[in-house]
Amino acid sequence: MSLRRTKGIVSDSSSSDPVKEGDVLMTAAALGLAGDYIAREKKPLQFDMDPLDAYNPKEQSKAALFKTTVEKMDAAVAAYLTKKNLAPSQVRAGLSPGYWQGAMIMGVYVLADQTRPKEWTPGVIASPLEPPVLSRKGEALWHQIKTVSPTLLQYTGRGAYTGFVDNKNTVGDTDPVGPRSTVRMTAPPPGAEAPTIVPHSRWLPPEDHTLWKPRKRKGAETYVPWGLIGGDKAGQDPAAGNDTRATNLADQIELEMRDRYGMVFTSDLAVTDIAAYTHGMIQAIYKAYTLGPSCTPFEVAVGDQTKKMASCLPCTLFMHAAGYPPSSIHLGSGESWAPLYSPYNPNGPTEPNELGVVRDLNNAWYERCRQWLDIGLEILDDAHIAADHKASRDAVLDYVRRYGSDPTLGGVLILDALTLHDSETNKIGRTVR
Repeated sequence: MSLRRTKGIVSDSSSSDPVKEGDVLMTAAALGLAGDYIAREKKPLQFDMDPLDAYNPKEQSKAALFKTTVEKMDAAVAAYLTKKNLAPSQVRAGLSPGYWQGAMIMGVYVLADQTRPKEWTPGVIASPLEPPVLSRKGEALWHQIKTVSPTLLQYTGRGAYTGFVDNKNTVGDTDPVGPRSTVRMTAPPPGAEAPTIVPHSRWLPPEDHTLWKPRKRKGAETYVPWGLIGGDKAGQDPAAGNDTRATNLADQIELEMRDRYGMVFTSDLAVTDIAAYTHGMIQAIYKAYTLGPSCTPFEVAVGDQTKKMASCLPCTLFMHAAGYPPSSIHLGSGESWAPLYSPYNPNGPTEPNELGVVRDLNNAWYERCRQWLDIGLEILDDAHIAADHKASRDAVLDYVRRYGSDPTLGGVLILDALTLHDSETNKIGRTVR
């Protein structure tokens, strides 16, 4: 995997600001998705906040920022669509469905006439969604997943959603698939790329970049690898209850994710590697597409640390590109999110056509990411870009124009932006005027 060791994600000067460039990239992706969806479908696109946050007295500043950010998105998209004579706009803020043990986010395969689960109590704000009607074997596996059966290996820590595929095939393979929890990989795994075009080079800050300072291990001369969740806490002492023997908080977080909460790490990471996390829903979509239209991908909420029943923005981009839009979208974090680059099967066999599915869905995602970035950057005109982000927007525009012939460019730039960890609400709120 080749690397770009530049001061910014897309620029390399003394004034380069990778955080603002990442803000622009993720904002453009979100605005591009919204503008494209509304123009195509002639209906609003809704971003949802966790009702547990929305009604928490301690989170009212977060709720206010979310509402203001979505309102700014709506105004920017409306101006774009009006100028294009495409459609009236409505990017709206809502609440994700309520949580219950075993609640699921669904990837709705529209082409197979699948529909979003119904609300349990129609008309009630943030009503939980009804449990889907599953196959007999799917029902049994879902019960094991939602009760965190000790016979299954699944991640139960922060951000714990388990991928699960219900299989209603009547011939051939009729087994459900799961659990498929978030897995940490190397981006992209060495030698594991699907047989397709070589991805655009990934961005890694130069060795002397200020972004490495919080990633230097406390009391040591070593650094944690780029992209690790919690990696910017390497200079801090471990938290109370540290059973990992880690000397700093970053290493403690990683070791607890693996040893206490069960996340699979498929490889060790060197300081010149980039950590990548592939979520359960994305793994489920590859598998559901492989097995056929009678299969439905879900994510099941497990553990007690994460309860918002909505897909993150990076998952949402992939799901729309693959034809499985999510049942709800949030604007939280998708830290170092990544697709698969080759089949990954911690349980169940690898299907003969699975490598081709990974290739084809990734190529569809690359193509749509570039389209959404182009639309979003157009929406982020001088009237709608925050003054302190204008130079970064111009740098992104210049880079996209210079490397526009690379079909993987859009997806890779989004992956680079996702290694700068923050909620999408914050990124978009900083970027849109």
